[in-house]
Amino acid sequence: MASENAPFFSLTLSTMTREQYLERSKDRARALLRVGRTREAVAGMMMDMRKGPNCGVPHGIHAIGIFAAAAGDEALARAYIEGFA
Repeated sequence: MASENAPFFSLTLSTMTREQYLERSKDRARALLRVGRTREAVAGMMMDMRKGPNCGVPHGIHAIGIFAAAAGDEALARAYIEGFA
């Protein structure tokens, strides 16, 4: 719980830069990968890239993530996630 004296800051989608949004999305996906949830990590990253500010990517890029998730290939899923810049 936050202390009463600590300032509370919250970034919403409308106030976040693309870079902040992208880093937050990657952090969530990395956390899922660390616990072996490859499919969820890829799916979460895909959804974030669809709804984020200026984050649209070609469908072919998402095909890499789909392939990684279907194969359970954690290394390829990590490459897909880290590849967003």
